Amino acid sequence: MVGSVLIGLDNVNYGLQFHKILLVNGIKNNISDTSLSHLLNWLWRNLSVLSPILLVGLAASVFILIYLYKTSELMNKKKLAWILGIVIFIFIIVNIRIFLNNRLPEVKFRLTLIPIKSDPNSASSNWIGEALWRIIARQVQHSAGDQAIVSPVEWTQEMVKSDSIYNLDYLRKLNRQIAAEYLLFGKLSSNESSLNFTYQVIKTVDREVILERSFSLNPQKLPEISIQISNELLSHFNIDSKILQPGIRYTSSDAFQKYLTGERYYQQKKYQFAINFARQAIAADSGIVDAYLLAGKSFFMQGLERKKEGDSPVEELEKAREWLNQVVVLDSSYDEAYSFLGEYYIYRERWSLAEQMLKKAYQLNPNNPRFYLSLSRLHKFRYQRLGFNSEEQLFKRAIFINPCYEDAYLMLADYYLFKNERKRAIQVLEKILNIKPNSVPVLMGLGKIYLVRNEILKIIEIYNRVLELEPNNSDAYYNLGILYYNSEDYDNAEKLLLRAIAIDNHLNAHLYLAYLYENKQEYDKAIEYLRNRIRYRNGLDDEFAEEAREHLFKLLHHDSTHKDINEK
Repeated sequence: MVGSVLIGLDNVNYGLQFHKILLVNGIKNNISDTSLSHLLNWLWRNLSVLSPILLVGLAASVFILIYLYKTSELMNKKKLAWILGIVIFIFIIVNIRIFLNNRLPEVKFRLTLIPIKSDPNSASSNWIGEALWRIIARQVQHSAGDQAIVSPVEWTQEMVKSDSIYNLDYLRKLNRQIAAEYLLFGKLSSNESSLNFTYQVIKTVDREVILERSFSLNPQKLPEISIQISNELLSHFNIDSKILQPGIRYTSSDAFQKYLTGERYYQQKKYQFAINFARQAIAADSGIVDAYLLAGKSFFMQGLERKKEGDSPVEELEKAREWLNQVVVLDSSYDEAYSFLGEYYIYRERWSLAEQMLKKAYQLNPNNPRFYLSLSRLHKFRYQRLGFNSEEQLFKRAIFINPCYEDAYLMLADYYLFKNERKRAIQVLEKILNIKPNSVPVLMGLGKIYLVRNEILKIIEIYNRVLELEPNNSDAYYNLGILYYNSEDYDNAEKLLLRAIAIDNHLNAHLYLAYLYENKQEYDKAIEYLRNRIRYRNGLDDEFAEEAREHLFKLLHHDSTHKDINEK
């Protein structure tokens, strides 16, 4: 069906240029051209990434065969040709298998949900549109399984600038980068007697409106309406819809609005506020399972923060487990609950239970990107049971599902750094910066790589950019301080490290200041900052506090060189 684009959205033509699915998933499109050269080109592009180990093995085999041919009477040209042919054949077959194992899955479509727009008269009903979009995203993804990737509103809000949410040129550029094909958006409008809702699905390559519908929206019938829309979407893309259940009962508007408020706090990493609103939502409606999940994952993230600060996370993690188990009891199809339970058991080092939970999450929804990062923390033989061969493959799968998932890019970059492939690590982070140029975590990660490479101009450029975005980012001041320290510009290093301490008492700035003052032969200050670093120990396994303790001992007992130190 071809129709006009949805009216009332800032007069924007919603023909977004979502481009085709990733090449590795597009074999049908590529070989539709009957030209043999096109087929060979496709094979070359996709099979040319050969295993280095196998390549070395092939070269060694050829060398040995040629050596035998030159030195042995038993090896003639005919035997050489036969054996070489067999070796090359095995080499090709093994590499094809590696390629097929690592190839990203084929999906029929990618659908991106843009937040629903409301006219001024219906602004108070925004929660209804958000509720509808959340239900639809979950229903379509669960029913389609690995045949489709649905980018929910939460992902869209993370990657789209708030002032550009309806800017055509910006969205076209963004969607070309994330390899999406279709856009689902809608509008709420109201008059004195009813609330009206209109939705459209646009095929963005040619700006064709492929689905469009308007109807009156009754908040009490959101589950039924969502099933109807979900079935229309699945039917259009020729996907057999499973029996769609309403899922969560959104019977209380007050409960759901409290839940949504809690979700916003969770996105802002204000986990205690998220927990409070989750509890309020459950008090208003005990059937809102999403709120139980919100409480569980908020307690879990709160525990991780406590662990990072050197405190015991046991209490928060146990509360997380209790809430997540309640989710499973209320709705056994909730994949995200199993995924977080898997993470919980990883932190408790109960590996078999972690594998069991993550396997269940994968079976329910293979398109949860966070799941793949959790799976990478298990031993290789455990995730191999699910068909994955390496951490690299897991990180790439997470990025394939959500091309804007910062954590996946950062972990893939760390993976390459561990393998001493710094150039590839930089390429990974630059790729996400093309999509999210103001991502401070990614900029910080890139800056650390350049610190290792000692590329001074790049380091200064990146950290100045970070400080433009976050003027009180103590890590940026700290890393710049290290740069100047390594350059023996102690005056600037001192200013930057002191600034890092002034912002939030950056712990390791104390350690570097101690080394700085020691180099300047200001031993009293060096001792003071070493003692500070020891006093601010971040847990029992704080290796830098231990380094400060050992260095302080050496400094105080090095009386043959610095006799004045012992007087302190």
